[in-house]
Amino acid sequence: MEVRKLMGLCPDCGNLRDALEDCCPFCDCLESPLPNPDLTDRIFVIDLEAGMPTVDDALARLDELLRRAQGAGIRMVKVIHGYGSSGKGGLIRAAFREALLFHRWADRIREALPGETLKPGSAALQGLSRHHLQLIKTLGGGNQGNPGMTILVLA
Repeated sequence: MEVRKLMGLCPDCGNLRDALEDCCPFCDCLESPLPNPDLTDRIFVIDLEAGMPTVDDALARLDELLRRAQGAGIRMVKVIHGYGSSGKGGLIRAAFREALLFHRWADRIREALPGETLKPGSAALQGLSRHHLQLIKTLGGGNQGNPGMTILVLA
């Protein structure tokens, strides 16, 4: 599973460290890193398809990454779940979307926006882009309207 590395500040030593690591490599601090000011408009990307995991493995890994992302002060996550080679939607996508419907991550997710709703000119894209300028850059280049991804706004 591919995860884009983001950095946070250690609350003890102040060094930059991986925002999702449990322990600071410099001082062994176990507290979550403080948000790096550069993180506030960045979109964290989680590719659920990378490594071809089972559905259960993909969702378990997502549980952990969402917990860590929220603790690191990350506000927006782009989940790449794919659409499936059959053209009818893949197993990971279906399980992920079902988990969203049943509020599996209600304590972590404030809003979920399926990629297919984020088409150019859509109300969903315009409303989100007003508050998250980095979103326009991330959704450029053919990602707008993509049913193989979902944008999550964390609580």
